[in-house]
Amino acid sequence: MLGIIEDIEINKIRHSTYSYRNITTNDDLYTSIKEKGLLQPIIIRPLNDYFEIIAGNRRFDACKKLGWKKIICHIINANDKESFEISLIENIQRSNLDPLEEAESFRDYILNYGWGGISELSSKIGKSIAYIDKRLKLLELPADVIESISLSKINTSNAEELLALKDNKTQSDLAKLIMEKKLSSRMTRSIIKDLKNENHINFDCNYGYNIVDIDRKTQKLFDKSITILKIATQKLGLIISEAEENWIIHEILMQHKSILDNEIDLLIKQKKKL
Repeated sequence: MLGIIEDIEINKIRHSTYSYRNITTNDDLYTSIKEKGLLQPIIIRPLNDYFEIIAGNRRFDACKKLGWKKIICHIINANDKESFEISLIENIQRSNLDPLEEAESFRDYILNYGWGGISELSSKIGKSIAYIDKRLKLLELPADVIESISLSKINTSNAEELLALKDNKTQSDLAKLIMEKKLSSRMTRSIIKDLKNENHINFDCNYGYNIVDIDRKTQKLFDKSITILKIATQKLGLIISEAEENWIIHEILMQHKSILDNEIDLLIKQKKKL
C-alpha cells in the first residue's frame, strides 16, 4: 500500500462506519502495548476533517485507554470498498476474526454493500469460493445454534456439518446433542448420514457404534506398541548373546531386557483393562 507514516493526534481519528467486528479492548493487547509500545502502525484514511480507521481499531482503543495523545499511523487514500477489503484482508491474515464475524463481513461485502459477488471477494482475500459459501451459510442456522457458535460451544467443523440438514429444529436438536455428548465432526457427520437414510433419529441414544470404532483404534495402537517392544527385546537378546564374555555389559543389558519384558506385560494388562 502506498501512503505515508506519521504520528496523528488521537482525537482526530474515528472508527470506521463499515465496521463488522465487535470491538472490545483486549487486555493482552493493552498490556503488550503498555510494555513494548505499538509495534505496527494502524491504517487510516483522510475523510472530511478527520481520519477514519481502516485497520487497527483494537490497537487504537488500547492506545487511547493508555492516555496517548498521538498514535503512529499508516495514512493511505482509499475509497469505501478498498478500505473494507484492506481491513478484511488484514484481519483474516492475523486470524483475528471468529467464524461468525467472517460470515457477517462476507455478507456485508456481497449483499449489504453490493461491492461484488463471491468470486470477486474470493480473489480479493485469497479464500476459496467454497470457504466463503460455507461461512455465509452459517448465518442461515437457527438463532440458538448461531449463539452456541458465538460462545464457542460448537466449533466451526461441527457447525458446517449441520448445514447438510434443511430442518431448523433438527439442526437445533443435533446442536444440543453435540454439546452434551462432545461429539466430533466425524461423529456428527455419521449421525446426519443415519438421519438421511432413516428419516428419523433417536437423539437420546448413546451412539455405541462410535465407541466401538474408538475401541478398535485403541486396540490397534496397543498392538503396535506391544509388537515394537517385542521386536526390541528380540534384538536386545541377540546383542546380549554377543556380550556373554563381558559379564558387566551382559548384566546391564539383561536388566534392560527385563524392564522391556515388564513393560510388555504392563501394556497387555492395560489393554485388557481399557
